[in-house]
Amino acid sequence: MKKIISVSAIAIALGLSGFAQAQNEQIVFSTPNLAMPFEVHMQRTAVKAAKELGVNLQVLDGQGSSPKQAADLENAITRGAQGFVVSPNDVNAVSSAVTDIQDAKLPVVTLDRSVKTEKAVPHFGANNYKGGQAIADYVKTKFPDGAAIILLTGQPGSSSNIERTQGIRDSLKAGGSKYHIVADQTGNWMRSEGMRIVESVFPSLPKRPQVILSANDDMALGAIEALQGQGLKPGDVMVTGFDAVPEALARVRDGWLAVTADQRPGYAVTTALTQLTNNIRSKAPITGADYQPTMITKDNLNDAERIGEAGK
Repeated sequence: MKKIISVSAIAIALGLSGFAQAQNEQIVFSTPNLAMPFEVHMQRTAVKAAKELGVNLQVLDGQGSSPKQAADLENAITRGAQGFVVSPNDVNAVSSAVTDIQDAKLPVVTLDRSVKTEKAVPHFGANNYKGGQAIADYVKTKFPDGAAIILLTGQPGSSSNIERTQGIRDSLKAGGSKYHIVADQTGNWMRSEGMRIVESVFPSLPKRPQVILSANDDMALGAIEALQGQGLKPGDVMVTGFDAVPEALARVRDGWLAVTADQRPGYAVTTALTQLTNNIRSKAPITGADYQPTMITKDNLNDAERIGEAGK
Protein backbone atom coordinates (compact mmCIF):
# COMPACT_ATOMS: atom_id res chain seq x y z
CA MET A 1 0.00 0.00 0.00
CA LYS A 2 1.23 3.48 -0.79
CA LYS A 3 2.45 5.63 2.03
CA ILE A 4 0.22 8.61 2.88
CA ILE A 5 1.85 11.85 1.77
CA SER A 6 2.82 14.05 4.68
CA VAL A 7 2.40 17.80 4.32
CA SER A 8 5.40 18.22 6.59
CA ALA A 9 7.52 16.06 4.31
CA ILE A 10 6.50 18.08 1.28
CA ALA A 11 7.27 21.30 3.10
CA ILE A 12 10.75 20.09 4.02
CA ALA A 13 11.38 18.94 0.44
CA LEU A 14 10.34 22.37 -0.85
CA GLY A 15 12.49 24.19 1.70
CA LEU A 16 9.65 25.98 3.47
CA SER A 17 11.21 28.38 5.95
CA GLY A 18 9.58 28.85 9.32
CA PHE A 19 7.28 25.86 8.78
CA ALA A 20 7.13 25.02 12.46
CA GLN A 21 5.85 28.48 13.39
CA ALA A 22 2.20 29.11 12.54
CA GLN A 23 2.02 32.53 10.94
CA ASN A 24 -1.69 32.44 10.13
CA GLU A 25 -1.54 33.73 6.58
CA GLN A 26 -4.96 34.22 5.03
CA ILE A 27 -5.38 31.88 2.05
CA VAL A 28 -8.50 31.31 -0.03
CA PHE A 29 -9.35 27.95 -1.58
CA SER A 30 -11.99 28.43 -4.28
CA THR A 31 -13.60 25.18 -5.40
CA PRO A 32 -16.04 24.88 -8.32
CA ASN A 33 -18.74 22.74 -6.73
CA LEU A 34 -18.75 20.87 -3.42
CA ALA A 35 -21.68 18.79 -4.65
CA MET A 36 -19.07 16.63 -6.40
CA PRO A 37 -17.33 13.96 -4.27
CA PHE A 38 -13.93 14.57 -5.86
CA GLU A 39 -14.10 18.26 -4.91
CA VAL A 40 -15.15 17.38 -1.36
CA HIS A 41 -12.03 15.23 -1.02
CA MET A 42 -9.87 18.08 -2.31
CA GLN A 43 -11.48 20.48 0.16
CA ARG A 44 -10.98 18.16 3.13
CA THR A 45 -7.36 17.58 2.16
CA ALA A 46 -6.81 21.32 1.81
CA VAL A 47 -8.23 21.99 5.28
CA LYS A 48 -5.95 19.37 6.81
CA ALA A 49 -2.91 20.68 4.93
CA ALA A 50 -3.63 24.27 5.95
CA LYS A 51 -3.81 23.27 9.60
CA GLU A 52 -0.41 21.59 9.38
CA LEU A 53 1.05 24.59 7.58
CA GLY A 54 -0.31 27.01 10.15
CA VAL A 55 -2.36 29.13 7.75
CA ASN A 56 -5.97 30.27 7.89
CA LEU A 57 -7.84 28.72 4.99
CA GLN A 58 -11.19 30.01 3.78
CA VAL A 59 -13.04 27.59 1.50
CA LEU A 60 -15.34 29.20 -1.06
CA ASP A 61 -17.85 26.94 -2.84
CA GLY A 62 -18.69 28.12 -6.36
CA GLN A 63 -21.77 25.86 -6.33
CA GLY A 64 -21.33 25.18 -10.04
CA SER A 65 -21.77 28.88 -10.88
CA SER A 66 -18.94 30.75 -12.60
CA PRO A 67 -20.42 34.21 -11.75
CA LYS A 68 -20.61 33.23 -8.07
CA GLN A 69 -17.05 31.91 -8.07
CA ALA A 70 -15.76 35.09 -9.74
CA ALA A 71 -17.65 37.30 -7.28
CA ASP A 72 -16.33 35.28 -4.33
CA LEU A 73 -12.76 35.81 -5.53
CA GLU A 74 -13.28 39.56 -6.03
CA ASN A 75 -14.71 39.84 -2.51
CA ALA A 76 -11.77 37.92 -1.08
CA ILE A 77 -9.32 40.41 -2.62
CA THR A 78 -11.20 43.23 -0.89
CA ARG A 79 -11.19 41.38 2.44
CA GLY A 80 -7.40 41.12 2.38
CA ALA A 81 -6.66 37.52 1.41
CA GLN A 82 -2.93 36.96 0.95
CA GLY A 83 -2.98 34.02 -1.44
CA PHE A 84 -5.38 32.05 -3.62
CA VAL A 85 -5.81 28.43 -4.70
CA VAL A 86 -8.42 28.31 -7.46
CA SER A 87 -10.06 25.33 -9.11
CA PRO A 88 -12.05 27.20 -11.77
CA ASN A 89 -15.55 26.16 -12.72
CA ASP A 90 -14.91 27.31 -16.28
CA VAL A 91 -11.63 27.84 -18.13
CA ASN A 92 -12.69 31.33 -19.29
CA ALA A 93 -15.47 32.59 -17.02
CA VAL A 94 -13.32 33.33 -13.96
CA SER A 95 -10.36 34.67 -15.93
CA SER A 96 -11.08 38.31 -15.09
CA ALA A 97 -11.18 37.59 -11.34
CA VAL A 98 -7.87 35.71 -11.52
CA THR A 99 -6.36 38.58 -13.51
CA ASP A 100 -7.51 40.99 -10.79
CA ILE A 101 -5.70 38.85 -8.22
CA GLN A 102 -2.55 39.06 -10.32
CA ASP A 103 -2.96 42.82 -10.76
CA ALA A 104 -3.19 43.15 -6.97
CA LYS A 105 0.27 41.50 -6.79
CA LEU A 106 -1.13 38.55 -4.83
CA PRO A 107 0.02 34.97 -5.44
CA VAL A 108 -2.50 32.70 -7.14
CA VAL A 109 -2.34 29.10 -8.36
CA THR A 110 -4.81 26.78 -10.03
CA LEU A 111 -5.58 23.27 -8.82
CA ASP A 112 -6.85 20.35 -10.94
CA ARG A 113 -8.43 22.73 -13.47
CA SER A 114 -6.60 25.51 -15.28
CA VAL A 115 -7.70 29.00 -16.32
CA LYS A 116 -7.00 31.11 -19.41
CA THR A 117 -5.31 34.40 -18.54
CA GLU A 118 -2.84 36.65 -20.34
CA LYS A 119 -0.25 36.06 -17.62
CA ALA A 120 0.42 32.39 -16.86
CA VAL A 121 -0.87 30.97 -13.57
CA PRO A 122 1.13 28.17 -11.89
CA HIS A 123 -0.88 24.97 -12.06
CA PHE A 124 -0.97 21.90 -9.82
CA GLY A 125 -2.57 18.70 -11.02
CA ALA A 126 -2.35 15.60 -13.13
CA ASN A 127 -2.14 16.11 -16.88
CA ASN A 128 -5.71 15.56 -18.01
CA TYR A 129 -4.88 15.32 -21.71
CA LYS A 130 -2.32 12.56 -21.13
CA GLY A 131 -4.73 10.84 -18.75
CA GLY A 132 -7.45 10.83 -21.40
CA GLN A 133 -5.02 9.42 -23.92
CA ALA A 134 -3.91 6.70 -21.54
CA ILE A 135 -7.50 5.61 -20.80
CA ALA A 136 -8.31 5.37 -24.51
CA ASP A 137 -5.01 3.59 -25.18
CA TYR A 138 -6.03 1.02 -22.56
CA VAL A 139 -9.32 0.47 -24.38
CA LYS A 140 -7.46 -0.07 -27.63
CA THR A 141 -5.19 -2.69 -26.08
CA LYS A 142 -8.24 -4.61 -24.85
CA PHE A 143 -10.08 -4.27 -28.18
CA PRO A 144 -7.38 -4.40 -30.86
CA ASP A 145 -9.94 -5.17 -33.57
CA GLY A 146 -12.08 -2.12 -32.74
CA ALA A 147 -15.03 -1.29 -30.52
CA ALA A 148 -18.34 0.55 -30.41
CA ILE A 149 -18.06 3.15 -27.65
CA ILE A 150 -20.40 5.33 -25.60
CA LEU A 151 -18.52 8.46 -24.52
CA LEU A 152 -19.68 10.28 -21.39
CA THR A 153 -18.13 13.75 -21.17
CA GLY A 154 -18.02 16.17 -18.25
CA GLN A 155 -19.01 19.77 -17.66
CA PRO A 156 -18.62 21.83 -20.85
CA GLY A 157 -16.16 24.68 -20.35
CA SER A 158 -14.14 23.05 -17.57
CA SER A 159 -10.49 22.57 -18.52
CA SER A 160 -10.45 19.04 -17.11
CA ASN A 161 -13.28 18.01 -19.42
CA ILE A 162 -11.82 19.79 -22.45
CA GLU A 163 -8.38 18.25 -21.96
CA ARG A 164 -9.48 14.72 -21.01
CA THR A 165 -11.95 14.34 -23.84
CA GLN A 166 -9.45 15.74 -26.34
CA GLY A 167 -6.92 13.16 -25.20
CA ILE A 168 -9.54 10.43 -25.52
CA ARG A 169 -10.61 11.55 -29.00
CA ASP A 170 -7.06 11.92 -30.27
CA SER A 171 -6.12 8.43 -29.09
CA LEU A 172 -9.22 6.84 -30.62
CA LYS A 173 -8.69 8.73 -33.87
CA ALA A 174 -5.13 7.44 -34.05
CA GLY A 175 -6.55 3.91 -33.79
CA GLY A 176 -8.65 4.37 -36.91
CA SER A 177 -12.32 4.15 -37.80
CA LYS A 178 -12.68 0.74 -36.15
CA TYR A 179 -13.08 2.67 -32.88
CA HIS A 180 -16.51 4.14 -33.36
CA ILE A 181 -18.22 6.47 -30.87
CA VAL A 182 -21.89 5.50 -31.17
CA ALA A 183 -23.12 8.00 -28.56
CA ASP A 184 -21.37 11.14 -27.32
CA GLN A 185 -23.15 13.02 -24.52
CA THR A 186 -22.30 15.19 -21.54
CA GLY A 187 -23.20 13.93 -18.10
CA ASN A 188 -21.88 17.09 -16.41
CA TRP A 189 -19.74 14.93 -14.08
CA MET A 190 -22.92 13.70 -12.35
CA ARG A 191 -23.67 10.07 -11.45
CA SER A 192 -27.39 10.48 -12.09
CA GLU A 193 -26.67 11.79 -15.59
CA GLY A 194 -24.34 8.91 -16.41
CA MET A 195 -27.10 6.49 -15.42
CA ARG A 196 -29.76 8.40 -17.37
CA ILE A 197 -27.70 8.56 -20.57
CA VAL A 198 -26.92 4.85 -20.62
CA GLU A 199 -30.53 3.93 -19.86
CA SER A 200 -31.78 6.14 -22.70
CA VAL A 201 -29.10 5.31 -25.28
CA PHE A 202 -28.99 1.51 -24.99
CA PRO A 203 -32.49 0.86 -26.44
CA SER A 204 -31.68 3.01 -29.49
CA LEU A 205 -28.55 1.09 -30.50
CA PRO A 206 -28.72 -1.82 -32.95
CA LYS A 207 -26.39 -3.86 -30.74
CA ARG A 208 -24.74 -3.59 -27.36
CA PRO A 209 -21.58 -1.41 -27.36
CA GLN A 210 -18.38 -2.95 -26.07
CA VAL A 211 -17.22 0.08 -24.07
CA ILE A 212 -18.58 2.94 -21.96
CA LEU A 213 -15.78 5.46 -21.72
CA SER A 214 -16.47 8.01 -18.97
CA ALA A 215 -14.52 11.21 -18.30
CA ASN A 216 -14.94 10.77 -14.53
CA ASP A 217 -15.77 8.10 -11.99
CA ASP A 218 -19.15 9.46 -10.89
CA MET A 219 -20.63 9.17 -14.39
CA ALA A 220 -19.05 5.72 -14.74
CA LEU A 221 -20.69 4.62 -11.48
CA GLY A 222 -24.03 5.82 -12.82
CA ALA A 223 -23.42 3.87 -16.02
CA ILE A 224 -22.68 0.75 -13.96
CA GLU A 225 -25.99 1.17 -12.13
CA ALA A 226 -27.76 1.32 -15.50
CA LEU A 227 -26.01 -1.86 -16.66
CA GLN A 228 -26.93 -3.63 -13.43
CA GLY A 229 -30.54 -2.54 -13.92
CA GLN A 230 -30.52 -4.31 -17.27
CA GLY A 231 -29.29 -7.53 -15.74
CA LEU A 232 -25.78 -7.37 -17.17
CA LYS A 233 -22.74 -8.79 -15.39
CA PRO A 234 -19.27 -7.35 -14.76
CA GLY A 235 -17.31 -7.44 -18.01
CA ASP A 236 -20.33 -7.65 -20.33
CA VAL A 237 -19.56 -4.02 -21.19
CA MET A 238 -16.18 -2.47 -20.36
CA VAL A 239 -16.61 0.66 -18.24
CA THR A 240 -13.75 3.09 -17.67
CA GLY A 241 -13.53 6.01 -15.24
CA PHE A 242 -11.24 8.82 -14.17
CA ASP A 243 -10.38 10.13 -10.64
CA ALA A 244 -9.83 6.92 -8.62
CA VAL A 245 -12.40 7.83 -5.95
CA PRO A 246 -12.92 5.16 -3.26
CA GLU A 247 -16.18 3.74 -4.64
CA ALA A 248 -14.64 3.48 -8.09
CA LEU A 249 -11.68 1.59 -6.63
CA ALA A 250 -14.15 -0.83 -5.03
CA ARG A 251 -15.75 -1.32 -8.46
CA VAL A 252 -12.32 -2.02 -9.95
CA ARG A 253 -11.89 -4.68 -7.29
CA ASP A 254 -15.20 -6.38 -8.10
CA GLY A 255 -14.73 -6.18 -11.85
CA TRP A 256 -17.39 -3.65 -12.79
CA LEU A 257 -14.86 -0.89 -13.59
CA ALA A 258 -11.97 -1.89 -15.83
CA VAL A 259 -9.68 1.08 -15.24
CA THR A 260 -9.62 4.52 -13.64
CA ALA A 261 -7.00 7.28 -13.58
CA ASP A 262 -5.47 8.30 -10.26
CA GLN A 263 -4.69 12.02 -10.23
CA ARG A 264 -3.11 11.86 -6.75
CA PRO A 265 -5.21 14.80 -5.55
CA GLY A 266 -3.70 14.71 -2.08
CA TYR A 267 -0.27 15.33 -3.54
CA ALA A 268 -1.56 18.16 -5.74
CA VAL A 269 -3.38 19.94 -2.89
CA THR A 270 -0.58 19.72 -0.37
CA THR A 271 2.07 20.75 -2.88
CA ALA A 272 0.01 23.72 -4.07
CA LEU A 273 -0.65 24.99 -0.55
CA THR A 274 2.95 24.44 0.54
CA GLN A 275 4.42 26.30 -2.44
CA LEU A 276 1.90 29.12 -2.05
CA THR A 277 2.66 29.49 1.66
CA ASN A 278 6.38 29.39 0.94
CA ASN A 279 5.94 32.21 -1.55
CA ILE A 280 3.98 34.35 0.91
CA ARG A 281 6.50 33.81 3.68
CA SER A 282 9.80 33.95 1.80
CA LYS A 283 9.01 34.99 -1.80
CA ALA A 284 10.17 31.58 -3.03
CA PRO A 285 9.12 30.88 -6.63
CA ILE A 286 5.97 28.85 -7.32
CA THR A 287 6.87 26.18 -9.86
CA GLY A 288 3.60 24.22 -10.11
CA ALA A 289 3.30 20.45 -10.60
CA ASP A 290 2.28 18.75 -13.84
CA TYR A 291 2.45 14.95 -13.84
CA GLN A 292 1.07 11.87 -15.53
CA PRO A 293 -1.98 10.24 -13.89
CA THR A 294 -1.55 6.61 -12.87
CA MET A 295 -3.79 4.07 -14.59
CA ILE A 296 -5.37 1.88 -11.89
CA THR A 297 -6.59 -1.64 -12.70
CA LYS A 298 -6.97 -4.81 -10.63
CA ASP A 299 -3.28 -5.46 -11.18
CA ASN A 300 -2.08 -2.36 -9.29
CA LEU A 301 -5.11 -1.48 -7.18
CA ASN A 302 -3.06 -1.06 -4.00
CA ASP A 303 -1.06 1.73 -5.66
CA ALA A 304 -4.08 4.06 -5.65
CA GLU A 305 -3.73 7.07 -3.36
CA ARG A 306 -7.15 6.51 -1.76
CA ILE A 307 -7.19 2.70 -1.59
CA GLY A 308 -7.40 2.90 2.20
CA GLU A 309 -10.88 4.42 1.84
CA ALA A 310 -12.18 1.76 -0.55
CA GLY A 311 -13.12 -0.88 1.99
CA LYS A 312 -12.19 -4.53 1.64
